[in-house]
Amino acid sequence: MTAQRLDVRFEIIWESNWHAGSGEGSAGMDRLVRRRMVNGRQIPFLPGSQLKGVLRHQCERLAATLGANVVSPHQIGSEVSSELLRQFQPLSESELPIDRLFGSRYNGDCLFVDDALPELQSTQRSWGQARTAIDRLTRTVRERTLFVTEVVSGQASKLQGRVRARHASGVLTCGQGEFPHEYALLLAGLLNIDSLGGDRSIGLGACRIEIPGQVVRWNDHERYPLTQALASFKEQEWYEMLKLVREGMKQS
Repeated sequence: MTAQRLDVRFEIIWESNWHAGSGEGSAGMDRLVRRRMVNGRQIPFLPGSQLKGVLRHQCERLAATLGANVVSPHQIGSEVSSELLRQFQPLSESELPIDRLFGSRYNGDCLFVDDALPELQSTQRSWGQARTAIDRLTRTVRERTLFVTEVVSGQASKLQGRVRARHASGVLTCGQGEFPHEYALLLAGLLNIDSLGGDRSIGLGACRIEIPGQVVRWNDHERYPLTQALASFKEQEWYEMLKLVREGMKQS
């Protein structure tokens, strides 16, 4: 078995206006979007850490649907379950496909997501959108709850990002020369993201993810077809197949 690496460039195509909060406000707006300096301009962007969190959530949902065991990595102190402690072992021996893909709190990260930035020539237009809070008991507007959120136009705009995965030999599940099952799960999770940023519950941040050219970079393959990368999902019992391949890896 060899070490595995995957590089995926993707585009976020917005289907609505969006907001990625900075946690700061101004005299005219209560909630500003996050910005960073690029080529002398302050431009709105989507943090890689936020993208990674949504991506992991999508992969967890998909893995659970396919029958895989999923354990939350966020338990602390006395809340830590015996199942999480049982995973205190090398990733190559972990039974959790999400841990093998993303890494764990005990083994470190294996997957890295860059900030998503707009194309250099694009213009990101933004404005303030006023809202109020509703009292759940009276179903009326709460007093003194008017606030203004900065939103970025989603019309004719997109962000570009990148996911990089780096895994040691024996961590992922694949036959000799085959595309790893965990990487297929990653790509499926990425393509299933349909909203990003804040205030998604009120209709902001609707989007779709596209991979330019329908190709990824896997190991020495500069342009590996996306259809081949996702081929393992043609199996109805995807997770059962993963377990069989993994068992074969242990015996070889």
